[in-house]
Amino acid sequence: MTQDAIPPRHPALDEFMSELRALRQSAGQPSFRKMAQKSGAVSHATLHLSVTGYRLQPWETVREFVRACNGDESEWHAKWQRVARQLTADNDPGAGAVTEAEPEATAGERSAEHTADRERSGERKPKWWFIPAAAALVVAGVVGVVALLGGEDNPPEVPTKNAASDTGGEDPMAGPAYPGDKSRFIADVSVPDGTEVKPGSTFDKIWEIQNAGSVEWTHRFLQRDDSIAGKQPCQTPKRIPVENTRPGENVKIKVRVRAPKVAPSGCKVYWKMVDSTGKLMFPSARPIYFEVVVRK
Repeated sequence: MTQDAIPPRHPALDEFMSELRALRQSAGQPSFRKMAQKSGAVSHATLHLSVTGYRLQPWETVREFVRACNGDESEWHAKWQRVARQLTADNDPGAGAVTEAEPEATAGERSAEHTADRERSGERKPKWWFIPAAAALVVAGVVGVVALLGGEDNPPEVPTKNAASDTGGEDPMAGPAYPGDKSRFIADVSVPDGTEVKPGSTFDKIWEIQNAGSVEWTHRFLQRDDSIAGKQPCQTPKRIPVENTRPGENVKIKVRVRAPKVAPSGCKVYWKMVDSTGKLMFPSARPIYFEVVVRK
């Protein structure tokens, strides 16, 4: 396609990209490679497309851009949704695949519940999302498929299955279930990702997350989600309780895991925060997870 053949951007998209460039400038104009390293979930080329392409990038890509520049995710998510709706309403080609999905799975990602860049917010592992243990394949710039909470790497971007698209009837473009609610991944307290365990052994995986919003957490759980990477051989409860947590407080969440008896093998199990009825608390956020390698 020649330069003359490229259509002008929709004014709303052009303004959105201009605001993203301003955000990056306010963060000290970090290079896209440094932003990608900080994210751990998307490539520098994909982040670059967020401010130079002719299509609106999926929320999960934009989210990583915002995180890398220390922007307010809730504010930018609302902006992204407004632009997505406007492009769709105007049937503008810049709408592309305006869906939310998970970024390309990488070793270092964590999601809102555990998400990429250990400052993830929402639910993990953006380290969003996350992310999927399966593999996220994408086509640069023109994601005509999906994604997180969400696609994300446009040349590594849309996973074949993602948490944001599998929300049991929830709107994947929705924010938190309760306005002002927010979760931030703090640390893997035990069993870091990639830890080797013995066949049939039992171990306790512990995460630490923060209630980074304004809503008190009561009667909440982490619920195992095998829809993301398929049924995994590690045995765990379906749900694990989250202690009541006030805004600003951190909470440690523990799950007892039994490793598969077959070796070599491994498993990567994802979790999403729900209430007592099973309602997702952060539909568009990437799930938290643990990952182990089983060896004799």
